[in-house]
Amino acid sequence: MPAPTLSALFPDARRRRARVIGVVPGSGECARAAVDAGADLMIALNSGMFRTMGLGSVAAYMPYADANEQTERLLGEHILPHARACTLVAGVFGDASEPDVADYLRRLTSRGVRAVAYWPSVGQLEGPVRSALEADGCGLEREIETLRRARAMGFETCAFAFAPDEARRLAASGVDCLVLSLGLTRAIADVDDKRDQVQRAIQSLNAMHASALQGRADVPCLAYGGPLTSPEDLELLFRQSALDGFAGGSVFERLPLLDITGATVRRFKSVAAMRGDGRSGLGDMIGRSPPMLELFKLLQRVAPFDVSVCVEGETGTGKELVATQLHRLSHRAHQPFVTLNCGALPETLLESELFGHEKGAFTGAERRRLGKFELAHRGTMFLDEVASLSPHGQVSLLRALQQREIMRIGGEAMIPVDVRVIAASNENLPDLVARGRFRADLYHRLNQITLDVPPLRERGADLRLLAEEFLGRFEIQLDRPLSGLSDRFWTKLTAHSWPGNIRELQHVLMHAALREDGPLLEGRHFAPATRGASPLPGAAVTAGRSGEAWRSAIARALKDARGNKSRAAAALGVTRRTLYKWLEEIGS
Repeated sequence: MPAPTLSALFPDARRRRARVIGVVPGSGECARAAVDAGADLMIALNSGMFRTMGLGSVAAYMPYADANEQTERLLGEHILPHARACTLVAGVFGDASEPDVADYLRRLTSRGVRAVAYWPSVGQLEGPVRSALEADGCGLEREIETLRRARAMGFETCAFAFAPDEARRLAASGVDCLVLSLGLTRAIADVDDKRDQVQRAIQSLNAMHASALQGRADVPCLAYGGPLTSPEDLELLFRQSALDGFAGGSVFERLPLLDITGATVRRFKSVAAMRGDGRSGLGDMIGRSPPMLELFKLLQRVAPFDVSVCVEGETGTGKELVATQLHRLSHRAHQPFVTLNCGALPETLLESELFGHEKGAFTGAERRRLGKFELAHRGTMFLDEVASLSPHGQVSLLRALQQREIMRIGGEAMIPVDVRVIAASNENLPDLVARGRFRADLYHRLNQITLDVPPLRERGADLRLLAEEFLGRFEIQLDRPLSGLSDRFWTKLTAHSWPGNIRELQHVLMHAALREDGPLLEGRHFAPATRGASPLPGAAVTAGRSGEAWRSAIARALKDARGNKSRAAAALGVTRRTLYKWLEEIGS
């Protein structure tokens, strides 16, 4: 089967409501593994050759580097033998009106290459080096003109953009695809720093994307590079952006190369395929049951207005998806969407997380760090498990919401912030207010309107939709056919009470896919808890914590975990802090 053209690849993906995954290979091993794992697109750039030597992409500009000759060699020796039905783009450097560049383009045609990207691009450089290249005529205008001449020769074209203005100008020039680059791929060891950098990267990509759409409203755009190095990063990006996909080089090239490249591409592909469709839900939220349709209707009504929203629902129902969709449908959609799990945050770090700190503000503060309020400026902040905030934390948050300004720890100046806050809780906040465990004034600040996310046991009509979505994702991730579920398995699933909601359904289906060999899953190892059983922990939390069923569930979880409170909290679907509060309430 011939490879789809570049101009056909993206419309087809949009029809399937999927995202495109591209790979920039530096070797034949990487190319073969990527194609075997289902990569949609390969981009041959001479920087791939330098990367396999341990050098960065900027090395593609080295004085002794003949970019076109190197790209042609990479194509002939490493990529074309494995390309098969994968859409292919090759780098071209220099003015297409020059005889040697024109000859190179004709040789690409003879090799069956139908699309080119200008590379190396001046956008990845800065300072005196970039100024010198631009003075020598190697600036953005040369890239645009070269791609225009390539189109006149029958090529489809792709361009790399590194800033909003570049994205707008390249899109307006008529390219068939834009790669929005965050620069070199970089692994970040510090979890907090990684989270902050990923959020900033998504904000930068959204800004470039918005600018590109000003240049041409339908231009397909891929993300590339930066701190986006895991499927979890990619899932966050796709939730918070309308980009058409992702392309990566070194993020896919790890040793042992074949195993890691194939597994990583499959995991990225599984995320790219999980989008739902307009007929089965809203954005990434899937559902056609009456409770979900009512939720979608209210969500769309509320999203455009700058009101604080409280999202309530049991653990695993998808409260963060609701918050993400509120952001995507608001006028803040191209601004940051910053999340903070209040339940996972030690009391001593709360103010630093919310407001940031200056270098030297306390032991261990080795550099200035921006807090969540500053990161979310002009955008949206999602506070998950807000009921877990301590009394001191509630006061700090209330003050920031009232004054609409914050001060970093160790700072001297107040910093104005414009943030829409969406809070979520799996505990009943009005009940906590009545019992004096949550401030009434903070509750009213957070809760100008409440969105209730229904539990899975009340969404019978959605069970099959969700199962089919997860099976499609697992089929790609596990690289095996999964045709569906047996009637017996469906009977078990519909009888189950789903205390862990959608997260539990995902776990049950993955467990079956891992333990069974056939394409039709039988669910032989799944024993349902009937609807007559207590649907704890989630439902009991929502309904109010009282009675023997609630106490028994806590005791049972502690017994099963042999007294380990972290394991017991995980089994109950709550944080360890929440479990400690429950134990205090029952006097244990």
